[in-house]
Amino acid sequence: MRLIAGESDPSRPRRRIRKNSRGVKSMRKIGKKAAIRKIMVPTDFSPSSDRALDYAISLAQCFGATVLLLHVIEPFPYSVTDSLTVVDHFKALHTIASSLIKEARKKLTLKNIPSETRLVSGSPYREIVKEVERNKADLIVMGTHGRTGVGRLLIGSQAEKVVRLAGCPVATVRLLPSEEGKDKKKPKRPARKR
Repeated sequence: MRLIAGESDPSRPRRRIRKNSRGVKSMRKIGKKAAIRKIMVPTDFSPSSDRALDYAISLAQCFGATVLLLHVIEPFPYSVTDSLTVVDHFKALHTIASSLIKEARKKLTLKNIPSETRLVSGSPYREIVKEVERNKADLIVMGTHGRTGVGRLLIGSQAEKVVRLAGCPVATVRLLPSEEGKDKKKPKRPARKR
């Protein structure tokens, strides 16, 4: 089903409204450019998230947008030691994430880009989708680890879930092949016998 909105008022840009198979409406501007005022960057402080932040910085400079840095602490609040002592991990994870997100924010401050930070707890893709709605983000820029095969099957792709469920456009940023090998050491092959 297609409808054209804004035709009666020439000052408003025309929009095409579509319903997908789940009945969710999406709108695409036909006339004027879409304004990007707030860019959300979910980060897990990995190299791919750092690359996504660099990409978001470039976009924020072009559009004069605010960048919202978001880190989701996955639920892993307690564990029990050998002496049956309950240890609260959330406080430690929160402290570490706070310092890391402040370091990431310094990149934005050095480039004079307005920024905000959020630390939340829960399932990463669900919290990202909730924060997009709460903060009215216009775009999500996030890194993807590029897992394939069994790793993707078992762990799943947070980026893929965000792309499917977010109410705004999502740009996924992968590491370049030259950057992927920086963290991993390649195993040495045994010498061939002649």
